[in-house]
Amino acid sequence: MSVEHYSLEEIIISYQVVRIEQFTKGSLGKIGGETERTSKRHRNEDIDSERTPLNLYFKKSEGGLTAQWNRTMKDLNVTFREKKDSTAFEGMIITSDTAFFERLGWKKGEETPYAVMEFFNRCYEFALRKIGYKGTDKNIMSAVIHLDETTPHLQLYYIPIVDTGKKKVYEKGADGKVLRNEKGSPVQKKDEHGKSVYEFVRLEQPKLCSSDFWGERGGQLSYGNLQDDFHYRIGIHYGLERGEVGSNRKHTTKYQWQKQKQKAELAALAEEKARAEEVIQEAQTAVETRNKALEELKPLQGYLDAFKEALDNNLPLSPVKLRRMVVGLTAEYKRLENEKKIGDKDKEQLFSELQKAQRRIPELERYKEFIMFINEYAPDKLDEAKRTATERKNHPKAFSRSSSNWRSK
Repeated sequence: MSVEHYSLEEIIISYQVVRIEQFTKGSLGKIGGETERTSKRHRNEDIDSERTPLNLYFKKSEGGLTAQWNRTMKDLNVTFREKKDSTAFEGMIITSDTAFFERLGWKKGEETPYAVMEFFNRCYEFALRKIGYKGTDKNIMSAVIHLDETTPHLQLYYIPIVDTGKKKVYEKGADGKVLRNEKGSPVQKKDEHGKSVYEFVRLEQPKLCSSDFWGERGGQLSYGNLQDDFHYRIGIHYGLERGEVGSNRKHTTKYQWQKQKQKAELAALAEEKARAEEVIQEAQTAVETRNKALEELKPLQGYLDAFKEALDNNLPLSPVKLRRMVVGLTAEYKRLENEKKIGDKDKEQLFSELQKAQRRIPELERYKEFIMFINEYAPDKLDEAKRTATERKNHPKAFSRSSSNWRSK
C-alpha cells in the first residue's frame, strides 16, 4: 500500500477574515492617529515603527479622520441624529493568517510581492461594492494596507450613509383608510412572526445610520451575507476557508482580544501567586523547625566554637575553661539522654499495655459467651449473673468448685 506525502503548505488551512466594528464620534482622533501612524504612541503593541514606511494607502485622510469626517458629511450633505452612543463611523478589516501571506511570497520587512498586492486590490474592490457610497469611495475616510504588524491586513474606515429610510407600514381597512386602535393610534402592520413591517423609502437627503445601512444589506443576515459574498468572489480563489456557516459567534476586536488575553494572564499569575505562597509557607515552616533545632543546640554550639577556636589558633585551654566545657557538655548530654529514656519508657509502656489488651481478648470472649448463655436460659437471673461474674473476677478463690456459689438454686 502506497503512502501519500503532503507538504506543510498543503496541510495548513487558512481562513478568510472579514470583520466590521462600530465607533462613536469621540473615537475619530485616536483611531485616526493609530491607523495612519501619526500618533507618537500606539495602543497596538504589534506595530513595528521601522516597517511603517512599507504601508500602502488606497486612500489617506486629509488632516486626520476628524477633519475627513466633517468634510465628507458636509460634501455629501449628510444628516446625523447624534446621540451619546450613536455609531458615527465603522471599520472593516480584511486579512487571513500569516502563513497564507507567506505562501504568497510575503516576508516581514521586505517589499510587498505582486501576489499580495493583487489580493488586497481585489479586497478593496470588494469593499467598495459592499460599503462604498453608491459603489464609490466618497464615504471612505481611510484605506490602508498595514504591513508593519504581525500579519498584513487591509484596514478601512468609512461612514455608513444611506439614501433610504425605514417607514412604518400601517393596517388599512376596505376603504383604504388607516385602522386605529381604541386609543386612536394607528395600527402598525405585523408579519407572520409578529414583527413590525417597514418599507424603505427614498430620503430627501442622505443620512448617517448604521442600522439602516446594514438593514439594506440583509439586516440580521447581513454579516453572513458579507462572509458568503467574500468567499464566493475572493476567498475560494485563494484557497481560504469561509469558516462555520450560521455560527452565532461574535467577532472579537483586537483590543477586546488583548483585554481577554490580559485577563487570562492575570488569572494565571494569581494562580501562580497562590502556589508561590504555599511554597513560601512550607519554607517558613521548615525554617521555623530548623531555627528551633538550632536554638536547642545553642548550648552545645558555644562550647564547640570555643574548642574549635582553640584548635585553629593552637591556643592552650586553661583547666578552668576546659572544666566548664566538660561540665556543660556533660550536662547537655545527660539532658538529651534523659529525654531519650523518657521516650523509650513511653514506648515500652505503650507496648506493655498493648500486650495486656491482647491477652484480655480471650477472657472477654468467654465473658461474652457466659452473658449470652445466661440471657438465653435464665434471663431473670441476668443481673444476678452479672454480679456473680464480677465477684468471680475480683475474688477468684471464692468461686472454687466446692463453693456454694456454684450450686443451683
